Amino acid sequence: MARGTRDFGPEEKIERDRIMQILKNIFESFGYNPIETPVLERYELFSSKYGIGQESDTMRETFKLKDQGERDLVLRTEFTVPFSRFVAMNPQLRKPFKRYQIGDVFRDGPIKLGRYREFCQCDIDVVGLGDPAIDAEILQLTATVFQKLGLDIEIKINNRKILNGILDFVGVPADEQLAVIISIDKLDKIGADGVGKELEQKGIDAAMVKSVLATLVCSGGNAALIEELREKIGNNEGLTEVERTVGLVEDGQDIVFTPCLARGLAYYTGNVFEIYLKNRTVLNSALAAGGRYDNMIGGFLQSDKPFPALGISFGLEAIFDALNLYQKSERKKSVVDLYIIPLGSEYLAECFIYANKFRAAGINTDINCLADKKLKRGMEYANSYAIPWVIIMGADEIKEKKLTLKNMKTGDQEELTFAEAVKEITKK
Repeated sequence: MARGTRDFGPEEKIERDRIMQILKNIFESFGYNPIETPVLERYELFSSKYGIGQESDTMRETFKLKDQGERDLVLRTEFTVPFSRFVAMNPQLRKPFKRYQIGDVFRDGPIKLGRYREFCQCDIDVVGLGDPAIDAEILQLTATVFQKLGLDIEIKINNRKILNGILDFVGVPADEQLAVIISIDKLDKIGADGVGKELEQKGIDAAMVKSVLATLVCSGGNAALIEELREKIGNNEGLTEVERTVGLVEDGQDIVFTPCLARGLAYYTGNVFEIYLKNRTVLNSALAAGGRYDNMIGGFLQSDKPFPALGISFGLEAIFDALNLYQKSERKKSVVDLYIIPLGSEYLAECFIYANKFRAAGINTDINCLADKKLKRGMEYANSYAIPWVIIMGADEIKEKKLTLKNMKTGDQEELTFAEAVKEITKK
């Protein structure tokens, strides 16, 4: 098996599908429609200054390949860039356009709990709305997702205009600001000393580095932080956008304004978000992240016209690992609701008829096709996959047109008609 990839057996796959279904249901409840884009994309789409940028860590982690025509390709590393290409190629789309996409992406990066080289992302994006009200809606959707999943999270928010304002304030030249922002994004991971050293290695003046880090160090709640930064850098547009976004989200939803949050991608222009577990002692990876990228689509169209756009990506791997760590509820081991055990091969034909009737009633049904008359073996099989219901069929059941239905959790057993059996299974 390739390093950084994983197999998933039925129990794990069922749980992952459950998580994706929750996400899909919530996405659609907020008005997002599905799309699908290719796994393979042109290299220059991602490397351009309107994509993730040649200098970003993510670009260095792309899986690169050539087709038979010697064209440079990549395996997609995320969905935002392909989505922007899709919008640029489909000008007839009515705005605002809200979409979601769920699928695998690939990065040749470091491996740890919550981070793999093939992983599933679940993204939502909106094009055509510039007001921070839509940013607030996305954060409300995010809070709804994690409430439904039962995970206790905090939402970190910042704004690229704030970071640029800080860098302008301390005198960092405009052409050096992106490199500085990429380093600032690592503040949580390598600390102030590590960021300082990295910036000095990039040729940033030591006094300027010290000033940047000092300006980023603020304390207090969201309102106090915003006011403290206003006093330092003036009435920055990004501060106003963060203030409005947080103010529109119900009860704040554990939103934490984090001035050093950068998101290490070149394309962000406004609010940026990262979502973490409150308890990060074991799993320190972001569960979701995203932000506003108003210049990407216009860049692909070679137009100066802004296309307001923003989105957020939910990382299935990190969410799955978090649920493994912090939720110990019993998982389904099989999709089967009902297991039919014939007490001999002569009853198989009748079992097939009933199985199809149960399936038509919406009940996932399997049959013990061995039909070896050993009831114990069939019951042990049903138990091993935690199948909740078993029907036993022999001569008496067929003669009386009754079904012996056993509840495998309680051990209760009774003889019922087909209609009664369907009602009993589906009501629970």
